[in-house]
Amino acid sequence: MSYHPDDTICAIGTATGGAARGMVRVSGPNAIDVIARLFETADGTLLNSIASPIALAGRATIRLGDDSLHELPCDAMLWPTARSYTREPVVELHTLGSPPLVEALLAAVCRAGARLAEPGEFTLRAFLAGRIDLTQAEAVLGVIDARGNNELDAALAQLAGGLARPLQQLREDLLQLLAELEAGLDFVDEDIEFISTEELLARLTSAEKLLAEVAQQMTSRSTAGPAMRVALVGPPNAGKSSLFNAIVARRKKRGDIGRQPSSAAIVSAQRGTTRDYLTAIIELDGMQCELIDTAGVDDASHGTSGWSEIDSTAQALARARGDEATVRLYCVDSTTNESRPTLDVTPRDIFVLTKIDCARHPVQSPDLVNDVAVIATSSHSGQGLDELCAKIRELLASEMAANQGQIVAATADRCRESIRLAVAALNRATEIVTGNGGDELVASELRIALAELGKVVGAVYTDDLLDRIFSTFCIGK
Repeated sequence: MSYHPDDTICAIGTATGGAARGMVRVSGPNAIDVIARLFETADGTLLNSIASPIALAGRATIRLGDDSLHELPCDAMLWPTARSYTREPVVELHTLGSPPLVEALLAAVCRAGARLAEPGEFTLRAFLAGRIDLTQAEAVLGVIDARGNNELDAALAQLAGGLARPLQQLREDLLQLLAELEAGLDFVDEDIEFISTEELLARLTSAEKLLAEVAQQMTSRSTAGPAMRVALVGPPNAGKSSLFNAIVARRKKRGDIGRQPSSAAIVSAQRGTTRDYLTAIIELDGMQCELIDTAGVDDASHGTSGWSEIDSTAQALARARGDEATVRLYCVDSTTNESRPTLDVTPRDIFVLTKIDCARHPVQSPDLVNDVAVIATSSHSGQGLDELCAKIRELLASEMAANQGQIVAATADRCRESIRLAVAALNRATEIVTGNGGDELVASELRIALAELGKVVGAVYTDDLLDRIFSTFCIGK
C-alpha cells in the first residue's frame, strides 16, 4: 500500500446491502473543505467555522443515473481537529441506506476532491498517528470478523488496550532498566551503584512472568480458520439429510447466499443417496458454525471389497469430516431395531434419534448414554430440533471458551514468535545475572527483548508488515 498522508480519503463505512442508514466516511487535511463543496447545513452554519466536534443536519447534492442533480437528506458528523480516530479532520455523512444513493454520495465526495481509500487505510492512519498500536489495529479486524460472542469479547478487550497497556508498560520498564544498566557502565570506574543485583533479578523475573502469561494466551488462542464444524454422521438412510435440511431451514445464516434450504440435500428412501458431503453456515443465537451432511458409514452391511471407488471415497470423506468436526451428531433411525453405533464418542458428541414421528412405539430417549446427550427428533414435525440446536450451541460455546484467549487470532499468529524470542532473551539475561556475568551482556539481551516487543506493538515495523496487516481489512475501516 502506498501511503500518502496529505491525501483526503473517502469510503463507504457501512455494510453492503440495503439498510435503514448508510454512511460515507471522509478523512484528511482537506476533509472539511471537500464536504463543504457538496453539503449544505439546514441552519446555514458554515462548516469551515466549526472548531469542535458536532453533528449537523442538512442535505448533499448528488448526481443520479441520468446525470441529474438531486438533494439528498444527510446528517454530517464532524471532527474538525486531531480528536478524531485518525487524528486528522474527519467527516461522516449519514443518510438513507439505499445502496444506489450511498454510492452516488460517495461519487459526489470523490468529485469534490477526495480519493477512494485503500483497504484498512483509516485504521492505518490511526496507527501511524499514534492513536492505536498494531495490536489494537488487529483488534479492529477481530471485531469485524468475530464469529461469536467470545471472539467479539476478546477483540473488544484487545481494542480497549487489554494487550497494548501491559506490553507498553513492560517496554517502559525494560527501557528504564536498560538506561540504569548503561548508566552504571558509564560510571564503571566510580563507586556508584545504579541498580543492585537483587533488584535487577526481581525486575527481570517480573518481566518474564508477564510475557509468559501473554505467550500462554497466544498458545491457547485458536488461530483464524473456518467456522467450527458440526457433522451429521451415522449409517445410510438414518435421516441425516432430512435433519440437515430441517436445521438449515430454521437456522441458516441471514444473508447467506446459496440454494434454498429445502433443496440443500437430496432426500430419498434409497440407501446411500448422499455420496459427497454438503455444508451450510448456520447461526445458533449469535454463534455461527458450519453444518456438514456426510455419507452414511456402512461398515456392517458389506466389506470394503464390494464397494465401488465412489463408495470408498464417500466413506473416507465421511470419516474425515467426522474426525475434523467440533461436534458430531450420531444419527440413529428410531424406526428400526438397529443398535447405536459403537463409536469413539466424547461428551462433545450427541446421539440423535431421528424419525420419531414414524416410530411404531413411543421413543424413550434418556438424557445421557455413556455421558453423551441423546435427543429425539423429527425433521417432518420439527419435534426436538430446538432442543438439539440449543445443545449444539452449548457444546460449541464450551469448546470455544476452552480454547479462547484474550488475544485475537491475527495478533497471536503475528506475534507468537516475537514473544518467544523476547522471553528467551529475558531468560538469558537472568542466567547472566545469576552467573555473575557482566552488565553489558545483560544490556545486550534487554535490547533484543525490546526490539521484539517493539515488533508486537508496532514501535518497530516495515512497510511489508503494514501491507500484510491492513490489506486484509475491508475498505471503509
